[in-house]
Amino acid sequence: MTGGSHISYKLNKKRISHIIDLGAVRRGVLGMDKKTMHELIQQKQIEDPIKQEFEQTLSDRAARYLQVKPHGITPYEHFSVASAECSLLFRDGHFYGCIALTQAVTEALARFLCQRNSWKPANKFEKNVERLSARNVISGKVKKSLLRIWVKRDDYHHLNPNIEGDRQALEELAREKVRFLAEVESEVFRFTVADGKIIPEQPKYWKESGNQVFLRLGP
Repeated sequence: MTGGSHISYKLNKKRISHIIDLGAVRRGVLGMDKKTMHELIQQKQIEDPIKQEFEQTLSDRAARYLQVKPHGITPYEHFSVASAECSLLFRDGHFYGCIALTQAVTEALARFLCQRNSWKPANKFEKNVERLSARNVISGKVKKSLLRIWVKRDDYHHLNPNIEGDRQALEELAREKVRFLAEVESEVFRFTVADGKIIPEQPKYWKESGNQVFLRLGP
């Protein structure tokens, strides 16, 4: 900026006016240098298409979220936030990320169940699931859901060449896996509410978190 009267390099004044008051720039009130001004313009140029994309896909995102609504309340554990993000990834159309994260959360959940039932988890996911089932810690339905989530885990973890490439098929696979995760959590972390208090069906899964809960009641 020179002399406080004009901008020293070529800019679209109309676009700039959406970001800042040109009069303020001329008066030198903001004291911006070229670099700062350029960064602000770049940010605005990026914001516009993001906003347009969001508005154009809002209906689809809402519809997808309703298909995979997570279990509403869980104990606050190290995997709680990641688990909630599985539904959000699906909502926003990030299907590869949704599949990989859902499988990672499932692995963490299986280890958690072993630990809360007083034994050291094995290194292999399938072995942990078999042991949980054999000791009647989980139902046959939960066992089936856990194993269905785990199908092709190594392929998506390592991004092997045989991972699904068709977007429609990929969406269906992601939907299936995140729904199974919600079913598992709904049974493992089942609760009732009485007099405004949460009463867990299996308190041992909630006590170690200091009875803190993680709320997932909205998109």
